[in-house]
Amino acid sequence: MAKWSGPLEKVDDYRWRIPQSYKAGMRVPGLVYASQEMMTHITEEQALEQVANVAFLPGIVGHSLAMPDIHWGYGFPIGGVAAMRTNDGVVSPGGVGFDINCGVRLLRTNLTKDEVLPKIKELVEDLYRSVPSGLGSSGRIKLHGREIDEVLAKGSRWAVEKGYGRPEDLETTE
Repeated sequence: MAKWSGPLEKVDDYRWRIPQSYKAGMRVPGLVYASQEMMTHITEEQALEQVANVAFLPGIVGHSLAMPDIHWGYGFPIGGVAAMRTNDGVVSPGGVGFDINCGVRLLRTNLTKDEVLPKIKELVEDLYRSVPSGLGSSGRIKLHGREIDEVLAKGSRWAVEKGYGRPEDLETTE
């Protein structure tokens, strides 16, 4: 992958700006939080180009942000952050890592804010209990040797075959 060569302005010791003038159509500038040493690694790939691309999204507010762990992602850079206005902004699962199962899902519902707010605590608790997330060795599923290879080869199809999902889940996974 080519080294990034776009414009980068040093704001201070830990912030770097990609000017809004970098590309016609950017709605906001990019802002990267990283040390000088980190920037030498970050510029080795095109993640900063993704920061600039995020700046084109409808409804983006302030800046297209990148945290110190920024690296090439799927649409957004990994470590990228963007706030959107509710009236004309977008919601993008690509902005939060859905491609590597970061525990993020996008779901559309006809429920209104007024219907959800009174039950938000229970909803969050139920989601936390029901949706696997995090790292560690204390999960319900224990894999050994060839089982790991099988998961890597089959992906979500393996989970469905083992009863951890439904066939229709395969329609919405990679």
